[in-house]
Amino acid sequence: MNRPTDESAVAEAAPHVRAGRLGRLVERFGVGGREWAGLGLILLVAATDRFVNLPARGVWDTDQGIEVGAIWNAVVSRELPVYGSPAFTTGGSFHHGALFYDLMMPFAWIGNGNPVFIVTAIALFGLMVVPIMWWVARSIGGTAAGLATALLAAVSPSLVDYSTFIWNPVLTELGAAIACLGAWQAWTTRRPRWWVLAAVGTALAAQSHLSGLVLVLPMTLLFLITVRRGPAGLRRGLWKWGLIGVGVFVLTWSPLLVSELTHNFPEIRGILSFQQPSPAAADPLTRLFVGAVRILAYPMTYWPLRDLQSGLPLALSVATAVLAGMIWRVTGSLAPRRQKPIAEAVTIAPHAVVSGPGPDPESATALRRERDGLVFVGGTLLLISLALSLGLKEISQILKVREEHYHAVADIFVIMSLGLVIGGLWRSRPLRGRTWSGRGLSALALGSLVLVGLSHLPPLTSPDGGWPAAQAAAARIEAAAAGGDVGLVNLPFFKQSDAYGYPLELDGVKVVSPDEAATVVLLCDAGWYPGCGGASEELWRLGEADGATLKLVDRFQAAPQRVISVYRRSP
Repeated sequence: MNRPTDESAVAEAAPHVRAGRLGRLVERFGVGGREWAGLGLILLVAATDRFVNLPARGVWDTDQGIEVGAIWNAVVSRELPVYGSPAFTTGGSFHHGALFYDLMMPFAWIGNGNPVFIVTAIALFGLMVVPIMWWVARSIGGTAAGLATALLAAVSPSLVDYSTFIWNPVLTELGAAIACLGAWQAWTTRRPRWWVLAAVGTALAAQSHLSGLVLVLPMTLLFLITVRRGPAGLRRGLWKWGLIGVGVFVLTWSPLLVSELTHNFPEIRGILSFQQPSPAAADPLTRLFVGAVRILAYPMTYWPLRDLQSGLPLALSVATAVLAGMIWRVTGSLAPRRQKPIAEAVTIAPHAVVSGPGPDPESATALRRERDGLVFVGGTLLLISLALSLGLKEISQILKVREEHYHAVADIFVIMSLGLVIGGLWRSRPLRGRTWSGRGLSALALGSLVLVGLSHLPPLTSPDGGWPAAQAAAARIEAAAAGGDVGLVNLPFFKQSDAYGYPLELDGVKVVSPDEAATVVLLCDAGWYPGCGGASEELWRLGEADGATLKLVDRFQAAPQRVISVYRRSP
């Protein structure tokens, strides 16, 4: 008789149970419902500008064909790659690490070699950067800093671009974010196990691009400071977990290390003998100035890849804002004052009980944590900028810019610096102590940066049509080949044919030497080679020993500045 009453009681209690669980979850993380909602909207924005039209978003050229071909070959052969991509497009003297290939292999296997599955994984990894940066910035500067950082990361042209195409440097920003999270958590929680996560992130950044090795400097410095300032009784544990982190970092390079030891160190000898033909480096002051503007402005303005001349004033403005804002935050925002720390402490530590004219111990701890965080982020950015600007002359060369992968490791620290500056503006009172004045100024700064980022986002469709265009070109070549084998030739000759060789091989076409092929495909890149579309191809054909036997059966433009000519060899 009592069963219906019991069931109704349970039904009435269920919403309260769910609310109680949600409340405990919110209390555990110290994040309110409105902040979760704000973060959710930001993640929705980040997902939208990363996943819309994803298959055709990223460029598909030689590098992408090489990358996916190496990943798929590793899946088919069931052998972990030893080397990553060549560090430079000419010479191939030494390589990045192979960790990018290792991480992408499961997704290539799931997609049966389809690059769309790989770029989807890259987009997911890129999306992960947003909440990681939110968490770190929030733990340093409070709610406003965390949400501002997340929003800037969501619309950053650099982060969006590196989430939407296939290339080994695209995971550099994720690695830097993970390293930042691990190091900061190790510092604030005094739990040394977090240093292993910092080592994992550093390894990912370093293997994604060799310039990511610069991250070792700030991570090592912060670890040594942690050991120096930590209680003597805990130093043994710190060293233990630090050495475990070093072991994890070295382990990710183990295939390369074994290969070096067993093959007379070819990579080391290649690095020592490498000489890149390029202009001499500028003087140190010029390198520091150009490098600083480039590093500080790029994540939000895409300069100098876009609007090289017309975009310089905007790049200088953003770079100046980052530099001046961080100087203000590190040196002045937390100076002891009678009223200011109380307002700041309430924002940073909302559960603190403030009594009397000064902050209580919990508020003072929050202020010290914020100062530590500002010094950590600003110091890391300064160290990376100095090392890269003075160590890589390419950063000071801005003519004929084709890519900006040399300083991608600094991107998250630039964006986080902007978020922390905006968080400081939110709590400031520049107009006669009025709270609304600081909030209005921070909203203006954040809105301006968001507009800058949105206006410089990469296009929703790659200029070359991406992977779908390469598939369509491969299908047209297959139709002209009529089931026969195919040989691929490039103009200029130093380029490789993987952009169209990979989709052909994925479709089961036998790709052989051009001298042996019944169908010869000439890929002419007008960006490198003038006269594509007739004159250059005819000169090539006449220069071949058996050129008279090659009959043109099809010619079409596969992408802007890429002309494909299909020749059938006569008996």
